[in-house]
Amino acid sequence: MRSSSRAGDLPSSSTPRLARREWIAGAACVIASAGCRPDPQAAEESSKRPTRTDVPLRVLWMGSQQDADTLQRTWGSISEQPLEIQLIDPVRQLPATEAPTSLLSDELFERAAAADVLLYPVSMLAEMVSRKRVMPLLASETVSAEFADADAEVPVLENRSAVPVALRMATSIAGEKLAKPLGGYLPSLMLGESSSDVSVPTWDDYTALVESSDGKCSEPTAPQWAGAMYLWRLASSLQTTWLFDRESLAPLLTQPEYVAVLQQMKDAVAKSSPEYHGLTPGEIYRAVANGELQAGIGFPQLDTGPEADGPSGDTVITFKELPGSAVSSRATGTEDERRPLPHRAMVDPFMLVGSMAASCRQTAAAGVFLEWIGGGQGSEPLYRNISSLVNVATPASESSTDMAERYRAWLSTQLSSPGFVPTLQLAGAAEYYNVLDRKVRECVLGELSAEVACEQISEAWSKLHQKHDRASQKRMWRRARSIG
Repeated sequence: MRSSSRAGDLPSSSTPRLARREWIAGAACVIASAGCRPDPQAAEESSKRPTRTDVPLRVLWMGSQQDADTLQRTWGSISEQPLEIQLIDPVRQLPATEAPTSLLSDELFERAAAADVLLYPVSMLAEMVSRKRVMPLLASETVSAEFADADAEVPVLENRSAVPVALRMATSIAGEKLAKPLGGYLPSLMLGESSSDVSVPTWDDYTALVESSDGKCSEPTAPQWAGAMYLWRLASSLQTTWLFDRESLAPLLTQPEYVAVLQQMKDAVAKSSPEYHGLTPGEIYRAVANGELQAGIGFPQLDTGPEADGPSGDTVITFKELPGSAVSSRATGTEDERRPLPHRAMVDPFMLVGSMAASCRQTAAAGVFLEWIGGGQGSEPLYRNISSLVNVATPASESSTDMAERYRAWLSTQLSSPGFVPTLQLAGAAEYYNVLDRKVRECVLGELSAEVACEQISEAWSKLHQKHDRASQKRMWRRARSIG
């Protein structure tokens, strides 16, 4: 349990915004020695002197060596600024038995204290904040001003549209922009040509589709994906308080509606063919594109494994938002007037984001790098070759014959909706997700009942609240929801 002083907590709720100077003060010893200058006055001063490009920009990335090589080549083609990339194994490329050990160690947060730029899952943002490992991002105009008198050639920063509201919410704490979204995948109900005209407004309709297709439908139940799929089902189904009681932070998973959603997921998985169990969203997309599946839940994602050729079929996929579960009756209460309630969504909890480290020693270079990797000019090769990234900054065509482009067009519309709930923004978020994922898999792919699984998840989460200090967790959760 943390010290009663709670040195790593977020600022008091009496402070409406997270002042930049307060963040710097929290890492004063590190920043003083590194020379990092994040506030506007310091940025103005530093812009008056040439920016060096001979000192490597220290990048800490939760990614693979192959991805790091792609990043080095792509950045090197447009900038002379060298990169020093340190890697943390990506969660979803680890065997399920190894993921907890990798996630629960303090390696990411320890190494973040000696970096300039951090590239990590969005679910770890709140803990990065609580440990004072990140600082608010510089405004684009400030970044450009830093390079006004620089002799070295630097990447061109384009004026781009605002970040979609869903990603803006996911990368902010208490209204302060703390990270640049590098992904933004949302699960889609993907209908193949034979099912393109099927109406699937509710999860009950989806279960019926699974049964009528002879089990040729699938949803993500692979390790590190099943828990997220359950949360996606919850978000699209329920209108109740999200995951925790607002006052006590007590987990709500034992409530009947939460249990019912997990049972619904278990029933649908049981009706699908066993050969389509344990798949990732990308694998499900390829099966739908190849005509193996009539429908599925997922999204286009690069295959970096041994079979990396992509779909071989010519199936045209229809992308739709996830079904809902709750229904409401109109004034007359007749069956014909029952409609699905508007439902919410949640971004992928392991979507990559980029932040400026509190230990940053080159804010101008770090700012340019983050603007670039977030979809700036010359970053296109990253998004074509790195499966964990999806470009949400460049418009996509709905009429394109490329299914990945059509998905991006659909995604852009979905991310503009304000109906989003936060990921598990808590200290030790990886621990919460690991328990959730393991128990959901034991339930939907095994013999564990939905009721018992929800009880066990709730008990484990309550213990994690105590481990990480319940009061601190409550404040962090409220900040992530911009409650105060």
